[in-house]
Amino acid sequence: MKSANTPISPEYDTSINVIGGIQDISIIYKAIDAYFSESSTRERNELALRTERSRTRVHNAIKASFLIFKNDDHQALVQNLFTRKDVPANKELILFWQYALSNRLFREISTQVFCKAYFSGRAGLSKEDIVAYLKEFLNQNKPLGLGWSESTVQTLSTKYLNLMTKLNLLEGARIKSFKYVRPSSEDMVLFLYFASLQEPDNRNILKNEMLPLLFIPVEDIQDRLKKLSLKGYIHMTYNGIDLNIELTHSFKEICDVLYHRP
Repeated sequence: MKSANTPISPEYDTSINVIGGIQDISIIYKAIDAYFSESSTRERNELALRTERSRTRVHNAIKASFLIFKNDDHQALVQNLFTRKDVPANKELILFWQYALSNRLFREISTQVFCKAYFSGRAGLSKEDIVAYLKEFLNQNKPLGLGWSESTVQTLSTKYLNLMTKLNLLEGARIKSFKYVRPSSEDMVLFLYFASLQEPDNRNILKNEMLPLLFIPVEDIQDRLKKLSLKGYIHMTYNGIDLNIELTHSFKEICDVLYHRP
């Protein structure tokens, strides 16, 4: 296995524009698979793009978005999920969590705009929702010196919606409607591993920044996690305020536990 590479950056970037512009999401899966197999040359060729400039741009964006890891545990988890043919995980949902973990802007748009609208009972999400959020974000964070133009804000909003459609979380062409997300028990367990990677020192899942990305109402979380605990997938304690989670299996073995348990 390759060793975990460049640490995930806490900075904001606009790679959503490149990732959201990829027409066929299978290119990302192929690039991830190639990364863990033969060579960087094969990895580049899997992109199936016409020009070297396009290949380089998309290759670099995919690598920075999906192939940077917090540690070796993180890398082992992603490798097992995306390269083993006997792991029937919801790859689109896993890809969503992986990108949210690695890209701060994507994570914050998803938690602060997408999920808030999803849980509010609205039918869908508009480009204007994201544009408004980004403009307010820039106004409140001028010291960051991001300097995004109006064109950049508009493109980010469009490409974000495009990507969420490819990830099967939205549907529709001009008007984007929410698709109902019902994570399986296995999905929930895997989510807890991604959430743990985001905040390794925080056992209280109710306070984890990633929690909205599970698409389960907070009032239902305890019951759903209790069932996972009874199956031995996790240990859970609740004191009326904190819902503490302890992972019972390693990042490397969790796929075997979930999908190959007798």
